[in-house]
Amino acid sequence: MALTRLTLYLLGEEVAEPAQALNRDKTPSSVELSPDCGFEGVFYYESRPATPPAWVTFVGPLLAAPPQRLLSASASGLLVLKASQRLFAITFGHGRGFLDLSRIEHRFGLRVALNRIDPSQIRSLDTKTFEDMVVTRNTQVSRSSELPAFGVDISRDILRAVTGEPRDKSLAKRLSGADALVVNVEIASSALSTLCAELLAAYQEDSYKENFAWIDHLGLVVDAAVRDALDEQLVEQLRVGDTSSTHMAMPEAIGWEDIDTFKITGTRSVEYDDLDLDAYLAQLGVKRAELTLENMKSRRVSIRFSRSSEFDARWTLHQCLVSEQRLDSSFYVLIEGRWFSVSDSLVSEVDSFAASISPGSLPLLDAHPGETEREYNTRLADSDESRFLLLDAQVKRPGGASSGIELCDVLASNGELVHVKRKSRSSTLSHLFAQGIVSATTLLQDGYFRDQIRAVINQTASAVSKSQWLSLVPESVEHVDRSRYAVSYVVIANSSRHGNDWLPFFSKLNLMQSGRQLSNMGFALHLNRVSVTTQDG
Repeated sequence: MALTRLTLYLLGEEVAEPAQALNRDKTPSSVELSPDCGFEGVFYYESRPATPPAWVTFVGPLLAAPPQRLLSASASGLLVLKASQRLFAITFGHGRGFLDLSRIEHRFGLRVALNRIDPSQIRSLDTKTFEDMVVTRNTQVSRSSELPAFGVDISRDILRAVTGEPRDKSLAKRLSGADALVVNVEIASSALSTLCAELLAAYQEDSYKENFAWIDHLGLVVDAAVRDALDEQLVEQLRVGDTSSTHMAMPEAIGWEDIDTFKITGTRSVEYDDLDLDAYLAQLGVKRAELTLENMKSRRVSIRFSRSSEFDARWTLHQCLVSEQRLDSSFYVLIEGRWFSVSDSLVSEVDSFAASISPGSLPLLDAHPGETEREYNTRLADSDESRFLLLDAQVKRPGGASSGIELCDVLASNGELVHVKRKSRSSTLSHLFAQGIVSATTLLQDGYFRDQIRAVINQTASAVSKSQWLSLVPESVEHVDRSRYAVSYVVIANSSRHGNDWLPFFSKLNLMQSGRQLSNMGFALHLNRVSVTTQDG
C-alpha cells in the first residue's frame, strides 16, 4: 500500500457538529460520508478551474508565440470525522483554508509527537523567542539527534513544532507536530477513525514530561475570569493607543519571500507591508475607541502571496497579538490567541535581576528628537573628550574571522564599553545584548583584534589623552585585566516606568542570561535608559 500524507487537527470539545468548524468566510460544497464507512462525518471540497499561472502573463511578452495548454488548477478538501466522541479534521490540498482555526485544539500535533517520538531521534525543531518582537527559528540536523544538538535555550525558547522518529515505527516512519500532526502512513481510508482514536490517546498522555517538561514553563490560563480580565485590560490599552506592552506577529512561520502584502479587517482596502499594530490603530482613527474583544476575534488578518492575486484569510486579529500583562501581581503573555501565565518564580528571578543592575556613574546625555545612534554617540563623545572616546563604526575583524565587530560605540575612561541602541517598535534589544557579549569575549581572547583597536586609537585620539585610551586596550602580548571593564547598555527610549521596569519581560529575561554570561567572564554590567527630549530641555 502506498504512503499517504495526512495533516490532522483535533477540534475543540465545544465543536459538536462538523459545520461549526468551518471558516465563516468560506462556502465549500459538502457531501455526507457513506453509512458503510463505519464512522460519521462530512467532506467539504472546492475546486478552481484551470487558468494560466500569473508568471505566464509576465513571461508572455518575451515569447515569439504564446505557450499552449500551460494551465494550473487547484483543489481543496476537508474531511471532518468523529472518533472516540471527538471531531477531527483532515485537510487535503488547500483545505486548511476551510477551517476556523479558533476551533482547533492548539498544540495537538506537538503533544502527540512529543509523546511518541524517540527523544534521541529528533530531526527538526521550530522555536519562538518572545521579546519586543517574535523571533522564529527552524533548526534542522543532518541526522536524527538529541535535544542539545539544537541549541535550545529551555528557559526562554517556546517549542512550536517538532519532527522526529517515533519509538513505534508501526505508527509512522516520522511524525511532525505543531497545531496539526503530519504523518505519512500506509492506511486505508476506512481505518481513519481507528487512527484518530489512537492519536487522541497519545494526545492525552503526559509522558512527554520526562524529556520535554520545559515546554510547560508557560501555563495555559484556564480560569475564564482571569482570561476575561486580561482581555479587558488589553482592549482598554488598545482603545487609547497604548501599544507599550503589545505588538503584532504572524502566529506561524511563513517565508517573507512568499508574502506580498497584508490586509486587516476594519481598515477597508488598506494594505500593510508588515503587521504593524501602531499603523493599524492609526488607520482605525476614531473607530479605535470602538474596539472590542469580539471584533478582535472576528476581524481577519489576510495575506496575499506573491504567487497569487487573491487574499487568503489566515488568522484573526486576536491571534496575531503578542502582549505582556500584569494582573494581581501575576504575569501573563498572550501568544497566538491564548493567555499563558509565567511562573511566579521565573518572574521574580527576572525582575530581581533587572532591578539589581545599576546605571553606573557615566554622565550620559538625553537624546534629541530624530537623532540617530551615530549622531548621539558623536555628541556624547564630544561632550567630554577626557572621559569618552568615539569608536562607533570602527569595525575590525578578529583573527581568522570572516566578518568584523565593534568593540563598543563609545569607550569610557573608567573602562565601560558603552553600547547604544535607539529603541523603536521595529527593533529588538537581543542584538544589543549579544553585541556586548561578543565584544567582551573578543577583547579578552583576541590579541590581533586589540592591536587593530589600538591602531584606531593612535589615529583618532588626541595627543593629550592617547596614552590613557591605549592603557585600556592591552597589546596582543599583554594580559587583559577583566576587572577593569564593564559592559554598559544604553537604550534611547522614553518611558514613564520606574527603574528598569521599562524593559519588556522577555527582554529582561534575555538581559539576565546575557548578564550572567558577562559576570562569569568577570565583567560588570550597567543598564541606562536615556530619554528623548528637545534641545532646550
